[in-house]
Amino acid sequence: MSELVIPKDFRGIVVTLPPDLGTAGIVQLQRLVEDAQLDAFKGHRILHLHQVKRLDSAAVATLVDMVDRVRKQGFEVALCEPPPVVRSYLDIYGANRLLQGSVLSSYSDGTFESELVPFVPPFVPEPKGRIDVYAGGNVQSFLMGRELSPTSPVNLAGHPRKTIARASTMAVKNGESAESIKELTAASFVLERRHMCGCSATHSTFDSIYKLHQWYRGKGFDFVSLELLASDEPAGIVTERLAFRDRGHHGQFETLLKIDTSWNQMAKQGHERQDEFYYQYI
Repeated sequence: MSELVIPKDFRGIVVTLPPDLGTAGIVQLQRLVEDAQLDAFKGHRILHLHQVKRLDSAAVATLVDMVDRVRKQGFEVALCEPPPVVRSYLDIYGANRLLQGSVLSSYSDGTFESELVPFVPPFVPEPKGRIDVYAGGNVQSFLMGRELSPTSPVNLAGHPRKTIARASTMAVKNGESAESIKELTAASFVLERRHMCGCSATHSTFDSIYKLHQWYRGKGFDFVSLELLASDEPAGIVTERLAFRDRGHHGQFETLLKIDTSWNQMAKQGHERQDEFYYQYI
């Protein structure tokens, strides 16, 4: 991984937001910013949203107000890697139009690039939330809590590769009022594999995957469900769906496969396979 150099002329506040941005969370964040007098700091604002699991209308309103204030000062705002629940809130409240071009996704190495902001520091996880103030090529870092606590400068060399998107929670409008929002929680985390085996190979592929599923069951793994499908139109596609309680439950399944590798021979198919992970809502 190449070393990231902070431009000397870059001025910005980078906020790694904590998981809860409900009413209490956004009020606390506002208080911390005001107490530290960060509102007066002249520079760009960059928000890392990947950790956010919950937010509400107050958080969206605060975000829109911040964007307006920062842009009036001649600076920009970048929203980095918002999870699907954040995007759904922005869409419901119409804020996505205001933020068009400001929502960024990372490259595979975890870095960002933006035409609006000259430098976008990569996401470095911090469950409590963190604020990093960049000026003159240096950075001061603070952890969120009852007050902002100074901490060691964020280590940009320790950022992960592209982070996994979370669609375990989605927001939908539950009525005509924009304030009446309902959050839905996924019932399961699904791995879907499509085996593009062709008409002549369908029977043998189906047979080998069936035996593989029997091996899984024989190990006593507690799937939410385990399905095997053979397509009619178009013919020649075998699909398997493995449903888990959540992403962590899927991690347990992967551990099982690492411990006992006797499934390897059954899994060898010799054809194209398309894998997709998604959350299922029922």
